[in-house]
Amino acid sequence: MEKAGYDDSFIVIENTSTTDNQTSPNKSTSGTPERSGSSGNAIGMGGNTGGGTSTGSSIVGNSGTGSDPGNRPDIDPVHGNPAGFTILGPTFLSPEHMNRFVKNINPKAPELGSFYLTFGEYYGIRGDVAFAQAILETDYFRFTGDVRPEQNNFSGLGATGSKARGASFATPEEGVLAHLQHLYAYATTIKLPGQYPLVDPRFDLVDRGSAPTWIALNGKWAVPGSDYGQTILDIYERMIHLTIQHLETTRQNLNP
Repeated sequence: MEKAGYDDSFIVIENTSTTDNQTSPNKSTSGTPERSGSSGNAIGMGGNTGGGTSTGSSIVGNSGTGSDPGNRPDIDPVHGNPAGFTILGPTFLSPEHMNRFVKNINPKAPELGSFYLTFGEYYGIRGDVAFAQAILETDYFRFTGDVRPEQNNFSGLGATGSKARGASFATPEEGVLAHLQHLYAYATTIKLPGQYPLVDPRFDLVDRGSAPTWIALNGKWAVPGSDYGQTILDIYERMIHLTIQHLETTRQNLNP
């Protein structure tokens, strides 16, 4: 069947074998390598050590689509090379497409696509790929590991195994914000833009700019995580494929 691929300038479709809607069975943990451990998630719930509970107020009302473009990092996309597919870059999929993908597996999943788009655009991060990472970390938002749904922790921050629950956030919006801020810390050394409060409890412990690509997160967000980034991109690829199928169905309905 046709398989969707990804590129910074366009979506690529090529013929390949069918893949199912299962993520990698490998477990992962997010955090600096010397501090990380297994989190116990069935699919790959990871997290940085430390964590704690964030007491920040809700971000609702502040989350526009961005601020002064001068506060955002310059984007230099890499084309056609998964190993060089950068964390910084545009978000292609709409919130509806993100939510539709995860609800095909877990109909009870929270609808977080709009937050990933908003904060992704603000920080210059691929919000749809970050959404794919959240799918990996939470087992399609079923929370089958140590982190509980009420923690609003979608990226495994502080969940390092041995029943460590990790960080908690006041709202789903704040949990997504912390996720994108943690990715920003890995992706660039540029100062964090200041429109939103810093809610990532592990931001200052990251080796800034040490993982500019998703695959470079291997061994950093995930330990040992030898295929952590590849698994994120595989999920993202399936998200693109489902979106293409949906758009094709819509096109056919317009031309019966």
